[in-house]
Amino acid sequence: MSKVAKVDQRVKEYLEEAGYEKWARCHSPVKPAGSYLYCVYDSGLRYIVDIERGTCNCGRYQIDEIPYPHGIFVLKSKNMNVKDYGRYCSELYGPQTIVKTYELPIVLMSDKKDWSIPGFVDDEEVLLPKYQRPPGRQPKKERHLKSSESLSSNSNCCGKCRRAGHNRRTCGFFPKES
Repeated sequence: MSKVAKVDQRVKEYLEEAGYEKWARCHSPVKPAGSYLYCVYDSGLRYIVDIERGTCNCGRYQIDEIPYPHGIFVLKSKNMNVKDYGRYCSELYGPQTIVKTYELPIVLMSDKKDWSIPGFVDDEEVLLPKYQRPPGRQPKKERHLKSSESLSSNSNCCGKCRRAGHNRRTCGFFPKES
């Protein structure tokens, strides 16, 4: 940068303002590693993207066959238009394939009373699974308190008078019936 500043100070300031990652290879998050291989640095990790084969060592590009963030980053760095990304996606996402998916009519299932169930299927007895609680924590045995209930030790409530601190048996508010 000192050599650039000697030639023209305005160019140095422009390059610094633009950001090193836009013009210096050593600072670029996307590095060409061959004709179609690119290194993408994301959150301190390095990913190798082969844009022509549709691969990335993160594995997401191969699974869904569409460019994920690393592939999109490479395509953006090549100044490609978003409309051109389609050639890097699988044919499964093309309009012709989607139309073919819905080409055949969908046959509705008949009513349950019209089903013809073979006898051996109808006679089969389905048993409950042999369930065994796995080792580890046991479920809580205590009751969960409602939000309206307090955590105080004196949480009894009388069934007759609805006052706290005692129960129906020890209630003194109403006289006992004889």
